[in-house]
Formats: sequence, structure tokens, C-alpha cells
Amino acid sequence: MQIEVWLPLAVCVAVGVAWYHALRLRERATRHAARLCERHGLQLLDQSVALHRLFLHRRHGALRVFREYRFDTSLGGQDRQSASMTLLGDRVVRVSLPSRENLAEAAPPGAGRIVPRPPPRGGGTDNVIPIGRAKRTLH
Repeated sequence: MQIEVWLPLAVCVAVGVAWYHALRLRERATRHAARLCERHGLQLLDQSVALHRLFLHRRHGALRVFREYRFDTSLGGQDRQSASMTLLGDRVVRVSLPSRENLAEAAPPGAGRIVPRPPPRGGGTDNVIPIGRAKRTLH
């Protein structure tokens, strides 16, 4: 067989492998962002992250690829604040989250509070289970 047949096929396979690898990296970044938001008492909005920047940096004498992802967070679901994290491989090396004061100022009145529901009328059973807020800590 001639190279005219194999070269385009090899290029298509290489593009497919690179695309699959990029999707897997984004899934890992989404899991990292979800854990980060959960640890800080925030909500990860849209359950997704977006690759903002891909850059090379020399670290410990070797050239490394860093990926910076952006995502949106919320304190109570009514506000939207931008956050970012930088990954080296599968490790989070830098995080930028909005401060609690910025989130509280951006939120409309009543955001982040759970309003208790009145009991159902007519003595029927309610199939909705109320969920309370977890204790929020910053560490």
C-alpha cells in the first residue's frame, strides 16, 4: 500500500485519540471542580468546566503542560460567580474561588436560605423529602 492511503488514516486516528484524551481530561476536571465546590459549600453550576488556557511551563527542569479551567459557582443557586483551577496532569495546583463576601453581596435577598414548606393539606402524604444544608466550613 502507498503512503497516500495510510497517512490520512493515521492523521484521522491521531485526531480521534487526541479528542478522546481531551474529553477524559475535562471529565476529570469536572470531578475536581465538583469536589472543590462541595468542600467549600458552593454549588457547581451547569455541572461543567471550560478549558480557558493551555500553557507550557518549565517546572523542576522539565517542560510541563498546565490546563486552566473556568467554571461558575453559586452560594444558593440565585447568584453566579466565576472560579478557576489549574491542573498539572491530574493534580490541582492552583484554585481561585470567589470570596464568601462577594458571593453574599451578589446574591439576591433570601438566597442560600431554605424556606420550610407548609405541611400538605388534607392529611395526605407528601412524597418530597426536605433536605437540610450541610455544615459549611472553610479549611
